[in-house]
Amino acid sequence: MAKLRLFVAIEIIDIIKKGFKECQERLKEAGGGIKWVDVGNIHITLKFLGYVEEEHLSQVKDITNKSVQGIKPFPLQFKGIGGFPRFQRPMVVFITAEDRMGCLTTMNSRLEEGFQVLGIEKEDRPYEAHLTLGRVKSPHNVERLVRLMEEYKEEPFGEELVSRVLLMHSQLTPQGPIYTRLEEFPLNTREGE
Repeated sequence: MAKLRLFVAIEIIDIIKKGFKECQERLKEAGGGIKWVDVGNIHITLKFLGYVEEEHLSQVKDITNKSVQGIKPFPLQFKGIGGFPRFQRPMVVFITAEDRMGCLTTMNSRLEEGFQVLGIEKEDRPYEAHLTLGRVKSPHNVERLVRLMEEYKEEPFGEELVSRVLLMHSQLTPQGPIYTRLEEFPLNTREGE
């Protein structure tokens, strides 16, 4: 039976991605040692599932659908750049997604709970909504990178209204991952409204 590499995500609108691209171009001036994410692929991961048997796909869709029940479309602000594990020594460079209503956290915890029935383990760290711009592969340009990141520490990248959640298939290739949308789940006002 085939296995699919799956994740649940929120898509980012193009006008906001344009700002991410400009920021990324500026950060690239730091030089090598950083693997940059293709801006077209930038998204917010709600839950990474890893490899799942194809026969479980309808269950995956069902769990994802349940996780969005009763959640209305909500605004997300994209503001400032950060680094994991810390700003001064980033291994991952990211843009912060500000979810004032806590909808992302709610959906993430529902997904975490729901997917346990398929043997998918819960994350052991608290959920932090972010958009990965790049991964630091070698430390030799980190100081320069951090100086450039400082310029974007408070940068407002805009706001979007999230109205759906996507189930994505990720195919790893030598050129980078190829993402395919398998299903979309519109946010709604049912249940408890």
